[in-house]
Amino acid sequence: DELKDYEKALEYYERALKRKEKMMGKSHPDTLMTLENIAIVYAMKGDLRNAAENFKKALDGNVAQLGKDHEDTKHSVGNLAHCLNLAGDTEKLSELKREFPWL
Repeated sequence: DELKDYEKALEYYERALKRKEKMMGKSHPDTLMTLENIAIVYAMKGDLRNAAENFKKALDGNVAQLGKDHEDTKHSVGNLAHCLNLAGDTEKLSELKREFPWL
């Protein structure tokens, strides 16, 4: 059952996230990538609200750590924008475009 696979993936990534936050900190690129992976699983599962929340956390971490113009940040912005677009959240998408005009 595919839903079970998503739940297993989320469980795995959540455990990995806790370990990475403890060992490397919340802003480490590996930690932020795990947040992105969690968001992707939520999106694949159809839970766009949780996907967007995790994409936003990863984006905030990338901005704080790397700045707005870094490639990892741009990747995070694109993921969040795509998720918000799929969810039909035009308000948050507009806010994101104001913050990142190049989007």
